[in-house]
This record gives sequence, structure tokens and C-alpha cells, in this order.
Amino acid sequence: MKQVKLLPVLIAFIGLSATASAQKNITKYIKCYFTQPVDNTLSTTGINAVYCNNTIFDTLAAYINKAQYTVDIAQYEWESLSGTDPILTAIKAAYKRGVKIRYIEDYSYSTKNTGVQAMCKAYPIPILVSPTQGNASCTTSNGSEKYNIMHNKFVIIDEHAPDSTQTWVWTGSPDWDDAMSQGDYNNIIVFQSKVLAKAFTNEFNIMWGDTTHGGAADSAKAKFGSCKPNSGTHKFTIGGSEVELYFSPSDSVNNHIVKSITSANVDLYCGMFTFTETTDANDIVTQKTNGATAYAILDNFSSGTYTPYTTILPNGLGANFHGYVASNTLYHNKYVIINPSAPCDDPKVLTGSHNWTSSADAENDENTVIVHNDTIANLYLQSFGGDFKAIASASVVPPKNPCKPTGINTIESNESKLDVFPNPYKGSVTISYNIAADANVTICVYNVMGQKVSTLVNGEKLEAGMHSYQFSGQQAGIYILQVTEGGRTYVKKLVQAE
Repeated sequence: MKQVKLLPVLIAFIGLSATASAQKNITKYIKCYFTQPVDNTLSTTGINAVYCNNTIFDTLAAYINKAQYTVDIAQYEWESLSGTDPILTAIKAAYKRGVKIRYIEDYSYSTKNTGVQAMCKAYPIPILVSPTQGNASCTTSNGSEKYNIMHNKFVIIDEHAPDSTQTWVWTGSPDWDDAMSQGDYNNIIVFQSKVLAKAFTNEFNIMWGDTTHGGAADSAKAKFGSCKPNSGTHKFTIGGSEVELYFSPSDSVNNHIVKSITSANVDLYCGMFTFTETTDANDIVTQKTNGATAYAILDNFSSGTYTPYTTILPNGLGANFHGYVASNTLYHNKYVIINPSAPCDDPKVLTGSHNWTSSADAENDENTVIVHNDTIANLYLQSFGGDFKAIASASVVPPKNPCKPTGINTIESNESKLDVFPNPYKGSVTISYNIAADANVTICVYNVMGQKVSTLVNGEKLEAGMHSYQFSGQQAGIYILQVTEGGRTYVKKLVQAE
């Protein structure tokens, strides 16, 4: 058995104040905004979801106004907003102060994107248009690959900023037009994270065909759709919680959707614009049959002729399913909330630009994030509850659960591999990690701010068997132990009692 003495680290004060601090900490690094009224009575953390009453694009403009170096935008649709367009105003101001801007738009909307046209008329900002629908964007061993649309919706701000607190990534469900802010149902999630921004930028550069900020795209090297390689890192620690990032079609996103759905053993809430994947719908019903509380809202305009809308979910969920029917507005969200009522059961939110369709999975350019955090999951639950109350004239009733929210979550907790005992502890704790076969392993410790305070094992090849480590802190508090082996990550909270 290998014995390693871990370096003592200063640990933050534990107790109710530490829990509240962790919850507020995550909303410093990850912010959520919703375009329709929310139900704050569903808050279990003391943090209320934010309803942007026709101000979602003013909020986006406020983030662009922070930019000092670069702004990269991949946006499916931008039709000029009525009155003074706040997005256009913010981009013009950024360009004037020397910010380097790049923009990727979808071919099918390029003639309708009046916002893009106004931007280009004002300043020579480089633009790249995606390949045409139905045409091959590349040739592979299987022949020409079909391409559909560039449906991404993300903005990267100051990826190169020397101060990491200046770096932001904006993503979510809305296109940029008046209806998306004024009447449609949408969600936005914003991250303050340089490492996540770099991952988004890498994907942007693959489509752009070049890495030069502010420079013209290289259309000869630009890759879209199934021509794109897997863009790299998919798991990040932000504010003490794990965030996953995937892009379509290279990352088989529907597999991650299915994995998320099937992990819902307590409750699940699905809000979706276009939902055609019958496997996903059947999996939701299966989790409900197995005892989980399950709700769903689907948009009638986009999903109304498909079996998830017509039969599978209404038959399987009963009154907990509702279709949104309106003549001039859309239920445009694309998310699922998993176990928000069970802080001990890996609560998470999966959201982004990805509708649950085969085209989104195999032919479109899309972006998806999965945030493992009870506070963020509860914010989305407040939004879903507000939506369900408005659409179905009924309140969401989440199940009771004895576990208390902490703002930090245990991810991929496989007790046969990673164990800490005792926990909480006084003085020291024994950390045991069991490896079935020789593997490269990294073991790090983070504080509740998401800052790495110690690297205990740095990609070393450890032999098969049990590895034991002794940890002792100097003060009572919470730290996060993270073990990475291959493509899997195991996370445990270390709690030193007073």
C-alpha cells in the first residue's frame, strides 16, 4: 500500500455560513436568466431565480460592454431588435474601443439576419457563413456528409484577458429577435471561467478555420458538422462544481442526454421546443414508472406532430405533461433538470442550443452544457415551476427529500473506487482510491471558490490496487477532493469538523 502525506491546507469556516457561502459562490461564477416569470416559492437555497422582463438582450449587451480584448459570436439568428438594438449598440461600442470581434452565422438565416447586416454596414467585422443546407461540408471514408444548420448560440468574451474574472461565456436557448425576449420562453446561462472559454474558443476556431482573433476566417480550413473533430476537454470544475461541455455532432450529445435522464431517481423536469427522439421520451416515462417525479412542457408548434408530444409523454406523465399552444409565441427552452429536490443525488441541468432531434445530434452544429450543482438546478426548477403554472394553470409539486443543499456536489461517486473515512473528521482523514488496472491518475484539492490549492498526483501512472493518502487540515472547513482517471472524474467533499 502506497502512503503519501498530503500537504496541510487552510480550510474555510464550516457550518451554515459555509453552506450559504458555497451557494452564493456558485452564482458568482454561473449566472442564470429566464425570459418568463419564475416561481420563487420553489427556492430551497435562499437564492431566487431571475426573471428578465423583456431585458434579456440588454443583459447580453451589458456582458459585451465588459469586453476589453475579444468577442467571438456563433449565433444562428439575429434579426434587428425594435427601437435601439442593445446588442448592436454594444458591439459597435466594443469595436470602437479596439475589441477584436468575430461572428459566425447560419447560411439559411444569412439573408434574414438584419442585425448582422447592420453590424457589417457599420464596421468591417469579419463574418463567416456556414455551409448551405443539404450540401456536403466535407468528404469522409463514408462519402459526402450531409450538413443541416449552424444552430449554435454562444458568445465568448475576453478569452485572452489576463484577469480571469473578465472572461465570460454566454449560452442558452434564445435566437436574437424581439419575440425571444418579449413573449417566448427561453433560458440563458453565463459562466465566468477562462478554461471553459478556451474550450468554446477551440470549437469556434475549428469552424472559423483560423485562430487569429479579429482576423478573417479561412473558409478552406473551416470545418462544420460531421467534419469537425472532437474539440477536446469536456469536464471542468467551476465554482466547486463540475460542468460538462459537448458539441454536436462530434460528441454524440444524445448519449449524454440519455445518461442524464436515466440518472433521475428522485425528480425530473423537461422543457423542450423540438422533441422528436422517442428514446428520450421513453426514458423519461421509465424513470417516472420507477418512482421519480417527472414533468414536461413541449411546444406544440414544433413538437406537436411527433410521438413524444402526441402519445408517449401525455400517456406516461398524465397531468404532469402539458403542451404549449400559442399563435405567436414559442416554448423555446431546451433543457432538462435532474434531481433538483435531492442535493445528495447529483442534481444537474442540461441546457444549450440542442433540440432533442436526430438532426441536432448528427447534422447540426450545436452546443450543450451540463451543470452539476444543486443551487443551479433549483434556479431552473423555479423557472420551470413558473412556466408550468402559466401554461398548465397548476403548481409543480416537487418530492420531499431529507438531503440539504450545499452548493457543492459529489460527482461520479463510485464507492468501490474512492472512499474517505471518517468524514466529517477531526485531525485527519484517510483517502482510499482503488484502481482495477494500471492507469494515469490526477488527484487535486480545490477550495469552495473553485481554485486549485494542491496537486497531489499529477497524471502519474499508478499501479493497480489500493492507494491510500492521509490528509490533515489546519482549520475546520470544506474542501473538494477530485480524482481523475482516464475519462472519469470522482469528487468528494472533505469536511473537517471543529
